Amino acid sequence: FLLRQLIIASDYTICKNENLYAIYAIGFANMQFTNKLSWDDYRYVLAIFRAQGVTGAAADMGVNVSTAFRRLDKIEAIVRTMLFDRQRGGYVPTAAGQEVVRAAEIMEQAAFSADRTVSGHDQDLTGELRITATETMAVCFLTRHMKSFRQKHPGLTVNISSENRVLSLAEREADIALRPRRPTDEALVGRKIANLRWGIYGRSDRIKEIPGTKKLKDLSDLAGQQFVVWDGGALAKETEDWMVDNIPDVDLVLRSSSLITNAQVAATGAALTLLPCIVGTIWQDLEPVISPLKDNEKSGELWLAFHEDMRHNARVRALVEHIAEAASEDTALFEGR
Repeated sequence: FLLRQLIIASDYTICKNENLYAIYAIGFANMQFTNKLSWDDYRYVLAIFRAQGVTGAAADMGVNVSTAFRRLDKIEAIVRTMLFDRQRGGYVPTAAGQEVVRAAEIMEQAAFSADRTVSGHDQDLTGELRITATETMAVCFLTRHMKSFRQKHPGLTVNISSENRVLSLAEREADIALRPRRPTDEALVGRKIANLRWGIYGRSDRIKEIPGTKKLKDLSDLAGQQFVVWDGGALAKETEDWMVDNIPDVDLVLRSSSLITNAQVAATGAALTLLPCIVGTIWQDLEPVISPLKDNEKSGELWLAFHEDMRHNARVRALVEHIAEAASEDTALFEGR
């Protein structure tokens, strides 16, 4: 790519054309030292910038802190200027440091693009696939269908990242994502695979304590009941607001950042909880109180997403199709029927 000749000092444009990044540079003269640094040097500078210090960068790069300190000293000696101001609150890039960071980001994106382009045409059904999903979908949906996928494709290994952090498909942190909302990034291919219905669940003996248990039909029948609530993140906040707005005098006695934890808390009889139907339906010792909720009360969608550069990758296609088929099989669970 002749990246060293294309890195700029003052201004640049990155333009996407047929899955490749063309890098156009202006103002080469302002930064003559860029051709003295290796790609590893740029990676260190970028890591320090993102971690706002050497300690975090060392962890990200997989080296000890003293090695990272020495590397930065060496880089600054090569370019004969300070790249970071060492401030109490962290490392802040100087003007020269900002230019090196910009150059490193261009290199990184070009490398990601090349990697996706090459991988996107891979037709080999061996190797590893990385899929990211929330803990809830990983535990209650994906894991139940991995055995059948392995039987179909014994040469493929699946790495499931079950966390609520959004991993980057552009940077190949994952190959496929399972997300509760339609992807908005134009570079991602999205496929809706399920409607997510929610319901209220509890342990049977706890449900019997609710006045008028046999006639429970409306949320107003749950006035004053104790709930364990999902805590943390935008979706969790939406869920809590919905409970406060729709269940009169709801008593939120417990909180956790995990719907899986909430399901288990409810299964002990400590409180009721609001869950996606696929969780509440399969969870041992949980029974529906009001489930599924009405269409206009609480519902969502489940989407598969992958980068458009990976559209023709055989491994990605195989797992996408398998998950879509599995979601179709689980329609009744997703919708609480």
